[in-house]
Amino acid sequence: MKPLKKTLVVLSLALLAGVFLLPYLWMLGSAFKSRSELFSYVLPVSWKTFIPVKPTLDNFTTLLFELGFTRTILNTLGLSAITVLGSVLLCSMAAFALSLLDFPGRRLAFFVIMFTMMVPFEARMLPTFLVVQDIGLSNTFTALYLPWLADAFLIFLFSNHFAEIPFDLYHAAVIDGCPHTRIYSKIMLPNITPALVSGALIKFFFAWDSYVWPLIILRNNRFQVLGVAIANLFTDQSIAWELIFSSALLSTVPVVIIFILLQRYYIAGMTSGGIKE
Repeated sequence: MKPLKKTLVVLSLALLAGVFLLPYLWMLGSAFKSRSELFSYVLPVSWKTFIPVKPTLDNFTTLLFELGFTRTILNTLGLSAITVLGSVLLCSMAAFALSLLDFPGRRLAFFVIMFTMMVPFEARMLPTFLVVQDIGLSNTFTALYLPWLADAFLIFLFSNHFAEIPFDLYHAAVIDGCPHTRIYSKIMLPNITPALVSGALIKFFFAWDSYVWPLIILRNNRFQVLGVAIANLFTDQSIAWELIFSSALLSTVPVVIIFILLQRYYIAGMTSGGIKE
């Protein structure tokens, strides 16, 4: 029975993986098809549905050089990089202070920060927009990332990992006269590398896939990001499906590559925080 059970488990997992992978395989093949070929082999389903008969790069040429997706990709990369670096730095500093420093109101501050995790984006969207508009940042690149640098979840994640570090290590550094900036950068941060990578990945995915906020805060195409640019391919006149598949592939590949390269750190960072031996 054991070999049979193992075979059934493997087949079930393979079937489940196929269900999730087939749409991506269709997207991958369709990205290199012309519009005529794209709709020629949809039904009945065959290998031609997933593999282009006459592969073409015209879709990518149109996106990158005619529709300005090169600038859009650079905007999105810049937004992602600034968001990741700014969030990891700011939230790790806040977590360091809340976890290791003793100051009046520390517990209250931590509670208030954690409470913001329960407030959905829809409830914060309008107040955030009004604040950004009032300080004159509307329709600027700064407005894309500034409201999202502080992240309660990242502070919670980093705080849990800082709490796992033996307090004696911090106490010994203080006794030796090491300044807090050096304790933070040279002693504490290297000990929570998996958490830092996990937080960076979370913020990267958030910034790379951003759509609603850029759509609200920007009024021109100068700082357009990928999510909005892809949505603009849907028009009332026609839908350029071949360009949509190609742009979806452009937006998916970097995320998949980065996750594959850093997944072991991501898994370690998300599972180890708060676990005591």
